[in-house]
Amino acid sequence: MVEVDPPKILLVDDRRENRIALQAVLEPLRVDVVEADSGEQALREVLVEDFAVILLDVQMPGIDGLETAELIKGRERSRDVPIIFLTAAESDVSEVFAGYEAGAVDFLLKPFDPLVLRSKVKVFADLDRHRRQLARSDELVRNAFAASPSGMALCDLEGLALEVNPALEALTGRPTSVLARAPIGEVLLERDRPELGERLAAAGTHGDGGEPWTAHVVGVDGQPVPVGVSVTAVRDVHGVPQQLLIQVTDERDRRIAATLQRALLPERLPNIVGVTMAAHIAPGAGGTRVGGDWYDAIALPGGRLGLVVGDVAGHGVDAAARMGELRSVARAYALEGHGTVGLVERMNGYHAALGADLMTTMLFAILEIDSGTLRFVNAGHPPPLVVEEDGTTRIFEGAGPPLGVMDTWRYEERVATLSPGMTALLYTDGLVERRGERLDAGLARLRDACAGGGDPAALVAAALRATDAAAADDDVTLVAVRAEPALGPLARLKLSPDEDALVSLRRLTARWLREAGAEGDEVHDLVMAANEAWQNALEHGTNFARTTIDVELEVNPHGEVAITIRDAGSRDRAPSDPDRGRGIELMRALADEVTLELAPHGSTVRLRRALRDPAPYERRASEPDRVADGEARV
Repeated sequence: MVEVDPPKILLVDDRRENRIALQAVLEPLRVDVVEADSGEQALREVLVEDFAVILLDVQMPGIDGLETAELIKGRERSRDVPIIFLTAAESDVSEVFAGYEAGAVDFLLKPFDPLVLRSKVKVFADLDRHRRQLARSDELVRNAFAASPSGMALCDLEGLALEVNPALEALTGRPTSVLARAPIGEVLLERDRPELGERLAAAGTHGDGGEPWTAHVVGVDGQPVPVGVSVTAVRDVHGVPQQLLIQVTDERDRRIAATLQRALLPERLPNIVGVTMAAHIAPGAGGTRVGGDWYDAIALPGGRLGLVVGDVAGHGVDAAARMGELRSVARAYALEGHGTVGLVERMNGYHAALGADLMTTMLFAILEIDSGTLRFVNAGHPPPLVVEEDGTTRIFEGAGPPLGVMDTWRYEERVATLSPGMTALLYTDGLVERRGERLDAGLARLRDACAGGGDPAALVAAALRATDAAAADDDVTLVAVRAEPALGPLARLKLSPDEDALVSLRRLTARWLREAGAEGDEVHDLVMAANEAWQNALEHGTNFARTTIDVELEVNPHGEVAITIRDAGSRDRAPSDPDRGRGIELMRALADEVTLELAPHGSTVRLRRALRDPAPYERRASEPDRVADGEARV
């Protein structure tokens, strides 16, 4: 099941000691508790939050519990929130009846049994959690339906279209207003409709629409387009067909799949400070069998690099479509800030929830530039290879099952050292596997090819030659990433409100300062000042939203360090707001100069300090973005 935030519980009681006692009772539950000391405050809370259950004291000054309940139940958004009244034992029966009439689902008399109260709250909290999990799952399914590159229609048992996706509109040239509520058979040529009718009847009766078959639709240009059609029954919990899912796939799949693969893969690799990369991807069998290989390189906040290499089994549109879906989901999870284990386990759950029959392997790694550490989780994928400066190679074995094989699986993180000058290679099985040959032979060829060393582009080229990748029957994907010995005089970074990102950025800044010639006390002072500025930007500029702030580190030829922090906050802020506390005083004490430019739609903080004994940096022109072998070739 997908993950959702803990249920929220609203405690409404005018007496603080009662709220403390209720907090203690509910502590064992995995819930977020919100307190209100009056009916008025409770009404304000339900305006902005959704609650799983409300614990409401009946007798309160001002608006009492009964009036509060009636007002809560009078709002569309909160009318279905269960309310448990808490009242003194001497309450009369009429008060209890009034509470039920006001919308209460239960009444507990003080002093209440903690176990009874906790059990009742747990029931409603679990119901709320399951409801939101189901809603989130439904949303993911709807998004997958809408984003599918294949034409899809959800129909009733008679074949009447209830929902269609954009791909079906594009394939047939008919808008939703024409396709919806019309027989799905009308999208096919007249001669193909009887076959579809038989498949629909079989699926509606027995739940089996048979194997996919080839039919024809009239395309946008009026010409017949060969398509693969499949009919699948959507069953209820008892296994009885309730609806039919019709998938219409353009049979010109190689061209479509190739276009899709080219569009979804990175056009160029990101420019990450302290890292050099190169990448290669090509379809198997001389370019005639486009499949489900993909790779991604994601600039993560804090100066880290996320790397994904995956392989959906099979070829054609289905494999490429699943590849595109999983690539997008993996990138979204990475940008949400999930670590290696968290991301792969979420991908496994997502894949299993789809009921996918295409086996998928994947490796996700996070390169921490600041510490020279490569953390990765392997889900059934070929093992990564690390090449040291002297050409020594090391294979990192150890993998969990491919995605979706097990509904739940506790994947393990592996850690590899990637010190400056070392290179990691991530690849798919098409690079090293050959028919009639043991995998060890292909790995040995790869290791021999990399033993000569070189930059990432040279290693990629050598690996492709040594493994005869051009003749491979399967797709071939290879990504090489090297940790550089120096970060350079200019570093542009991003920071998000994640603890891992903040820790990484602090360590990366310390390394950059040492390379610039900063001594120990200077490193300490500037990292502390910069950290204060980052924290202010995250709090005041973004309100800890899921967004990023820009950080720039620069040292000029005279040894003056400049650290610039920019946020894009859209809130109006009082002039005194950034000076709350002693943050600005601290920055000014640790830097030679601090300047602040505050604006409603973005603020900039600059810290400057001249180093006592700067390193002999020379200003370098910015290198052009690398497109690798690395452009996604298909």
